[in-house]
This record gives sequence, C-alpha cells and structure tokens, in this order.
Amino acid sequence: MISNRKRRSRFIGTGLMLLMAVMAMAACSTSDQTAGSTKNGQTPIQQNAADKKLVMAYTWKPSGVDPHGDNSWDVMRSGAGETLVRLNEKLEPVAWLARGWKQDSPTVWTFSLQDKVTFHDGKRMDAASVKASLLRSIEKSHLAKDLLDVKSIDVSGPLALKITTNQPNAALVSNLADPSTIVLDVASMKDEQSYPAMTGAFKIKAFNKDQSLVVERYDGYWGEKARLAEATMKFITDGNSRLMALQSGEVDVATDIPVDNAEVLKKNDKLQVLSAPSLRTHMIVYNMESPVFKDAANRKVVDSLIPRASIVSAVMRGFGTEASSPFSSILPFGKVERKALDGTPEQLLTKDGWQKDAQGIWTKQGKPFEVTLLTFPQRPELSVMAEVIQSQLLKEGIQVKIRKVENIDEALTKNDWDFAMYSMLTAHTGEPQYFMDTFYSSKSEANVSRYVSKPLENILGKLKLAKNTAERNTETLQALDIINTDLPQSFIVHPDNVFGVKKGVQGFTPHPIEYYYITAQSDIAK
Repeated sequence: MISNRKRRSRFIGTGLMLLMAVMAMAACSTSDQTAGSTKNGQTPIQQNAADKKLVMAYTWKPSGVDPHGDNSWDVMRSGAGETLVRLNEKLEPVAWLARGWKQDSPTVWTFSLQDKVTFHDGKRMDAASVKASLLRSIEKSHLAKDLLDVKSIDVSGPLALKITTNQPNAALVSNLADPSTIVLDVASMKDEQSYPAMTGAFKIKAFNKDQSLVVERYDGYWGEKARLAEATMKFITDGNSRLMALQSGEVDVATDIPVDNAEVLKKNDKLQVLSAPSLRTHMIVYNMESPVFKDAANRKVVDSLIPRASIVSAVMRGFGTEASSPFSSILPFGKVERKALDGTPEQLLTKDGWQKDAQGIWTKQGKPFEVTLLTFPQRPELSVMAEVIQSQLLKEGIQVKIRKVENIDEALTKNDWDFAMYSMLTAHTGEPQYFMDTFYSSKSEANVSRYVSKPLENILGKLKLAKNTAERNTETLQALDIINTDLPQSFIVHPDNVFGVKKGVQGFTPHPIEYYYITAQSDIAK
C-alpha cells in the first residue's frame, strides 16, 4: 500500500481550489486532536486494513525456524517459505518459484525460474542462489537428500537450473514441493539464531521457543501481497486448550480441533468448522522388538480386533474413513483391502500356545498377554482411540496399559513400549515414495517399528526406478501386499482435516496437503 499519496497538480476552477485549501487547513488544525486522523497519508479504514492480524492456535512446538531440517513444515505453514513447485488441491504439481520445467533425459531436468523474486533480505533470487539453497537442504535434511537423489545441480542460465539425479526419479517434480526444499538465501543463515531470508508473502518477525512464531507482511513480495499485516502461530499442544483458546476469542484459528467438540463449535454463531479429506493416516505402530509383538500372529490378532467402524463413527464423529493401508483410497495406489485373519483370534492364540486363565486373560508360560500402548496429546482423538482399543482388547482377554507421552517420536526411540498410536501424512507430495522410504527402509531413523523386510526393500528399489505413474502404482501395490501380510502397523482411519475458525476469517482453506496454512490470501474481517 502506498503511504504517501501524490497531490493533484491542478484543479478545475478557482472555487474548487479555495474549497480544497480550506479543507486542508481544517484537517491540519485538528490532526492531533481527532481519533480519525490520518497516519502516513492513510485513512482510518486503510490503517485498519494494514494492521490486520491473525492468531492461530498451532498443534506443534518447532525447535527453530531453519526450514532445512525438522521444522520445515512449520515454516511452510507460516507463509514465510516457498518451494520451486506447489501441489494444488488435486495433488498435481504446479509452478511456484519455478516458472516451468522439462525432462531432458531419464535423469536430467531443466527448471526455469520466476523473474523479479527477492529474498526477505532484499537480495535477488537467481539460479545460483537456488542451487546453493537446494544443496544446503540436501546437506541438512535426509528427507531432501532421499527425495531428490541429486547427482549434480548446474546453473545453465541466470534463471535456469539443471538437476541431474543419480538414477531415474519420475517423482522429482512432485518431490520438489516438499517443505524441506524451501528456497532461502544461504548467506542469511549465519548461526542457529538467524532468521532465514526466504521468498514468501510473510517474513519471520519473531520466534519464541515453546511459545510462538510471528510473521509479518513482506512488502517486497513478488506475487499477490499479503492481506494480513501479521500472523502469529501460538504453540498449544493440547487439543482441548486449543479449543478453549478459540472459544474465548484468544485465537482466530485452531488447528486439529478435537472432533468430538465439532458439533459444539457448529452451534456457536461466532465460530465455524472447516474440514476436508486428508492424506493422513492414524495408525498403530508395533515394536517389532517387543517380546509379544515380534510374533506376527499376535499383531494380526490385535489388528483384527480393532473396531474401525466404531472409531470412525463414535471417535471421529464421521470426520474420516476406515483405513486398509497407509494410503487413502482417494489415491490410485491406496485402493487395497485388508487381509482376512486365517481363523478366529481364539484359534490363532491357542495355536500359538496361549490359554485363558480363570479371569479370562490370555496367558503363556505363566505370563499374561499384557502390553503397553503409547499415546500423545497433540492429536487428542488418538488418546480416545487408545481407550476404545484398550476396552475392546480387554473384552477379548488382552490387557493394555496406556501411557501418555509428550514427545511421541522421542519415546519411540526407547524400548519400553509394545505398540503406539501414531499419525503420518503418508503421501505429502502426492507420491508414495517418501513414506515408503522413510518408514520402511532398514536404514531410516523414521522406521519406528524397527521392521526389516528384504522383499519389501527390493520393491522400494524398483519404485525409485519406475519410469511412469502406472509403473509406480504397480510397484506400490506390491509393496502394500507385503506390508498388509507382515503387519508392522495397523492402519485405523484416514481422518479429515478439521479446523475451528472465527467467522470473518477468510482465505483459510483446508488442503489435503497439510502445510499451506497461512497464505497471502489469508484475511480476517475487522
């Protein structure tokens, strides 16, 4: 917005000139005394528009704001970061910082870049700066390294970049939408306390560890200017606390609201519930080193007893669908069926040496079928699911101890658990490869189940080499057949994305890909 308006150089008629002069004198004489005075040449209405601020109750607590690491999704959600490619609501890759691309050979791609893009520090974005950023992301983020599988990046023009992969990577374009590849001015990252100079409609104003991330409008933005002057992501990990913050008016938007309270919000004439199908999967991960669950038969018994239909209706309140694989059925490679249990749970357990005691609890060699189930507060519906599963398994003679932990990923690195509630966005680039590589590779730190399968890893190798979508889908379905046979996880439900927002909030649209939260279009009526 222009703050100092140009005065007209001439007026028609001396009467009009006199009138304008009188009005100007009157305005000057009262400017310090009236609440409606102008500021920097802006009218009160314009000032209100320029000062619009939005506050969001956000689920997670990022440890920092470097987008080339574990906090990339949080930075993307703030509206400060951008990637070469963006995914639309149909999960199709579309141009963002890249203006276009072409595949020169199975392993060589050329990208043309947008012109007149500047970083938040005012420097011009060009091919050399994008190359430096991508190389840094590959160095800092194992996700970027695995997704891109880059052999070399070459500058072939001021706004042209050539990327050569180690092997055919048909998913490269979609993978460049991953937040770990956010483009930044590498020189801006002087130390761990530095705020990255990126290219988004907002720039980072303040990061308060464990409390909030504040972004403000970047006036030099290359695209549509942000409608908000400022946006704050308040880190509130407890779902009920996010809900109360929304109801009290403390925040304008609440992410991941407890679905059992959605109906309450719908009855509030000042609030509304927004939802959309997601590519997320709520699941159980089994500890393959657990004395109980290292036995596949025990995993299959528990999987067969999970009341998925009841969970969708009673826990999710209809905001989700039953899961039969890690991938939603809206994806072409997600249409699979769960494998039927070979016999009844009683038959399988008896065959495996279990027998029921006088209290109806299954025991083996004098030890009860007793397992520890982890859950965590950031997604409150998972804790409710845990209680439903606990109750159902107890009816069948299996005892479950629930333990709630604050940091689920940290807890899973230890070995004092048998199974755990978990949630992942399993196709966040519209492709299966990311999830498969990170969740099932024996070398991956994200393989939280500690599951190792040579046949599966062989298929994952073929998936990387697949030349087209049809071939990738075929390889993925073969991989899912192995996963559903071995059951290192039980897939429970594909939840909808559910947000609570104040009426008057505009431009906040739930997206199947969960990291486009605050955008240039975000707005709030004042």
